[in-house]
Amino acid sequence: MSSMSSYGFEVQVNGEKLCKAGIDTDRHVVTCILDALRRPNKPDERCLTVSGFNSVTGEYPEWVRKELKDGDTITIKVISQDFDVPKSIRPTISKEKMLDNKLQYYYKLREELKQHLE
Repeated sequence: MSSMSSYGFEVQVNGEKLCKAGIDTDRHVVTCILDALRRPNKPDERCLTVSGFNSVTGEYPEWVRKELKDGDTITIKVISQDFDVPKSIRPTISKEKMLDNKLQYYYKLREELKQHLE
C-alpha cells in the first residue's frame, strides 16, 4: 500500500453490496455516476457506473455497470481499505491512438460545422 491513504466507495443497490471500489495508489480517481438518459425514439436509460482511473498505470478499472429501475435505492459509503478487484480494466490508450481519435473527431466536426466556418 502507498504511504498515503487511498479512498473509495462501497456501493449498494437496494441493500445488496455491489462492490468496494478503490485504487491503492497515491494518484487515482474513483467515480460513482448515476445516469438518467431520455432521447427521442429510443428507450429511456437509467444506469449506475462505478469506475475510475489509475494515474500511475494509465488504466481504467470498472467495478459496476448496472441498469436501474424506479424505486431503486443507492447507498454509497466512503471507505479506505479492502477494495474489490475490478470486474474489468481498460488499458491506457497509446499516444498514437489518442491522436488518431482526436483527428477523426476533428474531421467529423469540421464536416458538421462547415457552413459556420466559411
